[in-house]
Amino acid sequence: MTMNMHLQFMASMRMLGRSICGLIGALALAVNAQPEAQTADRIKAAYVYNFAKFVEMTGADDKAIRLCVVGKDDLNGAMLSLNRRMAQGREILVRKDVPMDQIKDCAMAFVGDSDARLLSAAARQLGNSQVLLVSDARQAMDLGAHLSLVFSDDRVEFDVNLQNLQKSNIKASSQMLKLARAVIR
Repeated sequence: MTMNMHLQFMASMRMLGRSICGLIGALALAVNAQPEAQTADRIKAAYVYNFAKFVEMTGADDKAIRLCVVGKDDLNGAMLSLNRRMAQGREILVRKDVPMDQIKDCAMAFVGDSDARLLSAAARQLGNSQVLLVSDARQAMDLGAHLSLVFSDDRVEFDVNLQNLQKSNIKASSQMLKLARAVIR
């Protein structure tokens, strides 16, 4: 092997090594980001579960709480983990990708951030119906949600639009209101 060929070979190996290191670094970031996103999604689902426990739901006490996911964003499956859990002595039944014309049949409706374009239409469809509208979309409060899940500073918190709750004749517990990051009156 000539010196020139050796130098070319070594340069190619350095480039390959940098490419592999870059690829490994990118994969490490992706792997680390997935658990964080999944953890945040599980925490958001836990908040939704607690909302079911601390917000006065419509209907008879012996009926199930229908939790409808509007669109496809179910927090990476975390919302489905609430299916068959109990809140206020009632079973939660989760339905995914519920058509807009059926959300009035729900006790709770969730619109995920990736389906935020559906939030205004869901709020209009519900009007003043006694269906709790929850979202983790960035502008959820402005788009008509009752409760908004907010991820900031590596924490999940929630905001309450008390005006929208009152218009829909939905009552949130005083303890829940105390825990909110912000309450819009």
